[in-house]
Amino acid sequence: MSGGDLLGISTSGIVAAQRALTTTGHNIANATTPGYSRQRVDLETRPPQMFGNGAMGTGVIVNNIDRTYNEFLVSEVRDTTSANKYLDKTYEYTSQVDNMLADPQAGLAPAMSGFFDAVNGVANEPSSTASREVLLGSARNLADRFAYLNNRFEGLREAANKDMRAMMGDVNQIAKGIAEINRAIVRSQEISTRPPNDLLDQRDRLVQELSERVNVRVTVQDDGRMNVFVGNGQTLVVGDDASRLDIAANEHDPSRLEVLFVGQGSNIVITQFMNGGQLGGIAKFRNEVLDPAQNELGRIAIGIAKSFNDQHHLGMDMNNKLGEDFFSEIDKLAPQVSTSINNKGNLEFNAEITDANKLTTSNYSLLYRQGQYELLRLDDAKVVARFKDLPQTMESEGFKLSIKSGGSIQDGDHYLIQPTRRAADLFAVQLSSVDKVAAASPLRVASDIDNLGNAKITLTQVNDTKTPAFSTAQGELSPPYLVRFTDNKHFEILDNTGKPVKVKLAAVADDPDISLHKDNHTSKSNSGSASNKQEMASQERHAREGNNTTAQSLGVVEGPIEYDARKGVQLFPTAGGIERGFTVRLDGDPKAGDLFRIEFNSDASSDNKNALALADLQTKPMLMDGKSDYAQTYGQLVSRVGSKTHELDINRQAQKLLLQQAVDEKEANSGVNLDEEAADMVRYQNQYQANAQVIATANRVMEMLMEAFRR
Repeated sequence: MSGGDLLGISTSGIVAAQRALTTTGHNIANATTPGYSRQRVDLETRPPQMFGNGAMGTGVIVNNIDRTYNEFLVSEVRDTTSANKYLDKTYEYTSQVDNMLADPQAGLAPAMSGFFDAVNGVANEPSSTASREVLLGSARNLADRFAYLNNRFEGLREAANKDMRAMMGDVNQIAKGIAEINRAIVRSQEISTRPPNDLLDQRDRLVQELSERVNVRVTVQDDGRMNVFVGNGQTLVVGDDASRLDIAANEHDPSRLEVLFVGQGSNIVITQFMNGGQLGGIAKFRNEVLDPAQNELGRIAIGIAKSFNDQHHLGMDMNNKLGEDFFSEIDKLAPQVSTSINNKGNLEFNAEITDANKLTTSNYSLLYRQGQYELLRLDDAKVVARFKDLPQTMESEGFKLSIKSGGSIQDGDHYLIQPTRRAADLFAVQLSSVDKVAAASPLRVASDIDNLGNAKITLTQVNDTKTPAFSTAQGELSPPYLVRFTDNKHFEILDNTGKPVKVKLAAVADDPDISLHKDNHTSKSNSGSASNKQEMASQERHAREGNNTTAQSLGVVEGPIEYDARKGVQLFPTAGGIERGFTVRLDGDPKAGDLFRIEFNSDASSDNKNALALADLQTKPMLMDGKSDYAQTYGQLVSRVGSKTHELDINRQAQKLLLQQAVDEKEANSGVNLDEEAADMVRYQNQYQANAQVIATANRVMEMLMEAFRR
């Protein structure tokens, strides 16, 4: 039977219709299959049969079954999926940090506020044991809150690590699946010249799933194999071979996992190149939210502990002792210098906070190269110092580096410095007893009750109790001082150490080493000088008021010093440069013989001067280079994380819309439309039936012809 006869033509038509019906049924069956692309039968006329006077058609042939596929739309869906998962995962973790920090009950703000309210309570009632108990309880609550928040941060870090491990298994399994499908596609094309559409769809679906975890790029070889690239161009799949990604601890920090590309002979850390997919979202969260937030919490902890301890040292407790550490010394304990496991030398370093006001929230990288250390601030990748010797104080960064142990360092040795990371975890109350709360000032100043002038002495500030003035036995100032006015324009500062000695009043004005003190005896002098007469008149006036005086042998520390009643004067530090760790002023109009004392403030349970100074720390700009107090710094942290969360939410919603648009466009192009398939089913069914009728007609014609021959 020739191809140009009626039966041959109708047979080719019915075969074509059958293939079309089968393909339509395949489309309908896979209408909801993820990643399936609609298929169409490509029909083509058979080559015509030539005759002397022309050509006659020979029917139809199924040339191919095509997959409706648009590479651009598939790539667009893959890229937007990767970006969407990236933002979703970042938002998932960041929102947890935001909820934790901003919680009005569990956040740090209420604990800090409660602590300083308790400090103010001690300032209001310094002699109250109850108020001191409340202070210690509030301090412990603050320490517990720091620990709670830090533990939550560590919990999020561990959750992120678990996510990374789980995703890494998925990535490697998908990569292996893509390589296997590559192999199957090539084998299929060796058997048939027609493309294996379903295998191609399966491979695209696996690449789509891979893009949910990591950012990918793909290329297709001439033989149909697909190559898949991740990170910074690392080849995850090449033809039939799949490489592998792995998880490993950071070379400095075991709690921080890194993504490795496992190559031949070497592993490459590619975490920093993860800018898409869920793995990229976790990396972004750690770098931009978790690490800075935990470091910021540590900076606040260091700021509170160090500034409160420093001020507490400047006070005096109920046992007449200088203030001890109120909180643990986390400025010395918290900074951590981690050695790289790849270092060839054995040198190790210590870090110590020198100025909490200069601390940043960044970690630092220290690299030794060509005989020189290079300190890199990781937040902005800025080199902040280069030096050859240690110890070194990084004044702009607020910490000091020194050698801890070891004696050798090799070119390329590398260290990670985390000044504040552990601080919140180490924050603890050191004070054990309420009577050790140093609410009082260790100094007191007083005007003699017999002074005739209206000058006043004021203790402005105690700023250092480690000077020789406070280095003797507790309960004493070494030495105590007496300020004596020789006339209303001159005074001298005297060493007030020693036992009272009875002297004649006449000797007071003439002998610079003599000063007046109260006693139960009366002395008189007949000195004729004007100044002596003025001073004698003052002493006689004191005597008439019932205040008898004696004198003691004293040494002149500095004087005579000129005094201007309009301006007043700073007594310490003195004009001559004597610094004793405190600041004292004199103001007003004195009279000759007026006396003022500077001495240790013993038995002063009702004194609240240092408690007031401790309470003032709440609103002092102690952090961020003098620009922010504790509450403001924490508020800025909450605001930054909240803004980041809001930004991520907006971006992920926008990206979700973009993804939906890309999916809709792809589905419109290659998805299965059931209405269209139903219409095709009817059309191909009619085609099939029509061709069957042609075959029946051809059969009847053949029968009629055979019947004619039989006759």
